[in-house]
Amino acid sequence: MQVTIDDETLREQVSDPAALASWCAQHPQDPRTVSYLRMLGRLDDAAIAGRLSLAADGLSPVMRAVRRTRYAQVLQWQGAFLAAEEQLDLAAEETGLEDPTSPSSMSVLAAVFQHRAKCRFEHAQAEHRDGMREAAARRWEAALEDARRALLMRERLGVADEGVITSSRQTLARLTRQDLAA
Repeated sequence: MQVTIDDETLREQVSDPAALASWCAQHPQDPRTVSYLRMLGRLDDAAIAGRLSLAADGLSPVMRAVRRTRYAQVLQWQGAFLAAEEQLDLAAEETGLEDPTSPSSMSVLAAVFQHRAKCRFEHAQAEHRDGMREAAARRWEAALEDARRALLMRERLGVADEGVITSSRQTLARLTRQDLAA
C-alpha cells in the first residue's frame, strides 16, 4: 500500500483502501489508525479514535502533540477549521513542554506547522468560496508562513528524511501559487 499527496489538494491518497481498512480493523488501538481512518473518509470513526488516543494516560507532551495533530487533521477534513487550528496551536505549545530544542521536539513542531499550513490552506479556500476574500487572503498568508517555517526547520534540523522535506516543499510550492479558487 502506498500513500501519496495530491499536488492540488495536499490531501493523502491511498493506493489500496481495502488493505488499509483491513489494517485498521486489525489494529484499532494503534494511534496511526486515526490518520488511516481519515484517509479512508471514515471521519466520524477517525474523530472518535482521535479523542480516545488523546485520552490515553502517561503520554509525553511531544507524543500528545503528535496525537493532537492527527486529531486536528480529522477536524480539518470535517470542515471544522477553527477547531482544527485550535488543536494545532495546542500541539505547537506541547512540543515545547519537554526539551524544546531537542531534535524530536523540533521535528514534531515542524510537522505541526506543516499541518497547520494545510488546514489554513483549506480554510482560506472555504472562505474564498463563501465570498470572504479579505479573510481568505489573510489566512492564506498565515498558511504560507507556516509552510515556510516547516520547510526551514526540516532543512536545518538535519534529522528529517528526504520524504518529509519533499512533502514540505510540495506544500510550499502549492501555497506559493496563490490559487484560492482551486
